[in-house]
Amino acid sequence: MVCEKGKVLLVLAFVVVSTYADRQVVTVDTNVGTINGYVKKTTYLGETYKIDRFQGIPYAEAPVGERRFQKALPKAPFARSLDAFAHGKMCMQLVILEPFITEIEYKYSEDCLYLNIYAPHSRHGQDEKLPVMVWIYGGGFNFGYTDIYLGDNIAAYGNVIVVTISYRLSAWGFLSTGTDEAPGNAGLWDQHMGIKWIHDNIEAFGGDNQRVTLFGDSSGSASVIYQALYPGNKGLFQRIIGQSGSVSSYWASLSDVTKHTNCLAEHTNCKNENTKEMIKCLQKVSNDKIVEIIGNVTFGCYEYLFPFDPVKDDDFVRYEPRTAFDTLPADVIDIYRSIDVMTGVNSADGSTAISPFLGVEMPEEFQPSRDDFKNKFVMSALNLLYSDNKIKEILKDLVVAEYTDWNNPDDPIAIRQEYVNMHGDIAFVAPCYSTLNKHAHVSGASTFMYLFDIKPSTKLFSYVSWLKGLAHAEEIPAVFGYKSFKKNGESFGEKAWELQLSKDVITLWTNFAKTGNPNKPVNLGLDWLPYTEKQQHYLHITRDMTSSNVKQRWNTRRVNFWTKIVPKIANGELCTKSDETAEDGDTCDKDGECSP
Repeated sequence: MVCEKGKVLLVLAFVVVSTYADRQVVTVDTNVGTINGYVKKTTYLGETYKIDRFQGIPYAEAPVGERRFQKALPKAPFARSLDAFAHGKMCMQLVILEPFITEIEYKYSEDCLYLNIYAPHSRHGQDEKLPVMVWIYGGGFNFGYTDIYLGDNIAAYGNVIVVTISYRLSAWGFLSTGTDEAPGNAGLWDQHMGIKWIHDNIEAFGGDNQRVTLFGDSSGSASVIYQALYPGNKGLFQRIIGQSGSVSSYWASLSDVTKHTNCLAEHTNCKNENTKEMIKCLQKVSNDKIVEIIGNVTFGCYEYLFPFDPVKDDDFVRYEPRTAFDTLPADVIDIYRSIDVMTGVNSADGSTAISPFLGVEMPEEFQPSRDDFKNKFVMSALNLLYSDNKIKEILKDLVVAEYTDWNNPDDPIAIRQEYVNMHGDIAFVAPCYSTLNKHAHVSGASTFMYLFDIKPSTKLFSYVSWLKGLAHAEEIPAVFGYKSFKKNGESFGEKAWELQLSKDVITLWTNFAKTGNPNKPVNLGLDWLPYTEKQQHYLHITRDMTSSNVKQRWNTRRVNFWTKIVPKIANGELCTKSDETAEDGDTCDKDGECSP
């Protein structure tokens, strides 16, 4: 042990390996007490590795009773050694994935703030501390869990420590009254507390707390960007990887969660003008009752996608998320510019629109007419962005014109593809570029962009046969080395080329975690260039990649359409004259200036 200013610093030399009950146990002394893990073998690309697993480590006190909807409290030091041999219970949520992942025993609880650590066993006896990669799961801020994200193969092949964090979801994580009684964003605060725990304790596991990278997919991607925009995280991590999601995505925030809070209160007989009393009442409502109300459209508390999301609370989130990168407070810019950022999208992220949520009742047979596209599907997309019906009517024809294949304007096959493209651009691509452009503009740190574009042999989330490109979240198996995600009790069924691609992806991701540059220390010969606003380089992730996969300016016309043209029209900025002074015949040219 080494003492510095009264604080005990624990070093890896004190890790103890023993055998207990037919299990090889690994014991680590941390700042919060002794933690026992176990050694697990994993085979990847024909090689067998040993991984030290520590699963179900509580990083916060159970947010139950009077702590429901509130910021969690740090976990008190353990009174005795902790056996971290199994995942903790899943956070309460809408159980959308339960019919799909059949290998998991579903146990939900409000006592769910746990993290899991996967560390290469080979680190024992080494002086160098390993980089740390912290996974934050996605699921629209309303479902998700750590159990299906096993970090063994990333940790083994990439020689990094992988940590997965659970956090509160749906009403339990994002209910808000807009007042001090329940300001919202408890789930984001959970993530922050987990990150702080890792910073304070990961050295005991052989990790380097000065080389911490957050990564996540979908709302997990939005989460890591939320964390990168929170000044209270300064120094807790150095890099982020955002996979298909940003704070500016329409689905990553709600302007008004209070109406859903009030709806829940009404159906539980908790409605009260006194918000303090209302929250006290809601804290006593059973979890089953909350699930029943927020998961059933007949109660009227359920919207696309979900009724509870992050909100501007002037504490964790001090900006309007959807327009975050237009204006950020100085201290928010200060932390954002200090963090290395890698982010990108999948070529068919718009697959999320092939859903009954947006009117597609039978995805496999989906062949919309041009009239359906214009009056139903374009309007449903604009409903996600704007509430003003006049604005939506103005924009409708412009959007239809932009997303029409004019060689086949009435072809339902072409129409449905443009529908997927449109939703992908709105929900993922335009927000991705906004994230990148802001970072490249203000930052002295590195900025990298990718486009993940393969046709997987097995589709994990999207079951439609006609979809072109890589569907939303389908890159996750490759990132995790196909360790997780068994389907109907069987292995994933990945092909040899997918394993090779996975090896390259893990190399790029862990390179970035180690150095802030995906090209080193392991050089794949790709020469992936950093992203700049002017050059807009990106890596086109496909089979058999070479340096020719580094390309420029993907889909920038439509990104400009959604980030520059549409907002100006919606905000009435294309014509600077007021309605009172404008005369018939006045026009606005393409640069936005009105004719004299």
